[in-house]
Amino acid sequence: MPWECKEGYRSYGRWRLIIHDERQSRLIGLDDRLAELGLQPEMAVFASRHEAKSGLPWLGGHFTGILEDGVSMLSAAAPCGLRSFLHNIALPGFAVSAEATHHGPVDMKTPCFFAEIGSTPKEWQDRRAGETIARAILALEIKERPVFLGFGGGHYVARQTQLMFEADVAFGHLFSNYQMAGVNRDSVDDACCKSKATYAYLDRKSLRSEERKRIEGILAELDLPVLRGREIRAKFPLQEIEETTK
Repeated sequence: MPWECKEGYRSYGRWRLIIHDERQSRLIGLDDRLAELGLQPEMAVFASRHEAKSGLPWLGGHFTGILEDGVSMLSAAAPCGLRSFLHNIALPGFAVSAEATHHGPVDMKTPCFFAEIGSTPKEWQDRRAGETIARAILALEIKERPVFLGFGGGHYVARQTQLMFEADVAFGHLFSNYQMAGVNRDSVDDACCKSKATYAYLDRKSLRSEERKRIEGILAELDLPVLRGREIRAKFPLQEIEETTK
């Protein structure tokens, strides 16, 4: 079935595609622009390229938002969308992971995430990578799962990514070690609301003791339970059939 051209977008089944020349990380007011087109999506996916000095062949995604001077500007996250996406982008020679929340748009009320190909022009032009990302987006399954906020780790949040493959859970906003200075009660509360999170996970090995205790104190104030990796795997074991086997 071909894409059908509409006024301002293209249509294919349940999907709507908007092609534009703007820098996606700087988009503002997209919800209103979608409404003007008569679109009220349940989720928005930003197909994008990913740049990294490492040049690592990589596929993955992340939520959007910025922490500055203790003030959070976060878009609504699509945790189960990102999880489904990660489970469908295996490609030989490419690493797969989530990333910490970063850059804009910062004002999206529609749950969203970036779906990216990294990290150099060679990978951006790789047809296999493009087709893998496209198929994964078109195959997104939004099955409700327990949602965690994630704290700690590197930019590619390795342990949080691993948990999404080893337990029946999704992650909402993810904050790396380098973002801890901007994490406070208000930003955690904001991330919780915009992720619809009911749990939290701390990459304890990566966090300094004082930072870990401070974050744990904030989570206790917000009555957000903190589970360790082994507890998450035990409490939310993988189902027999996952997206990758469908």
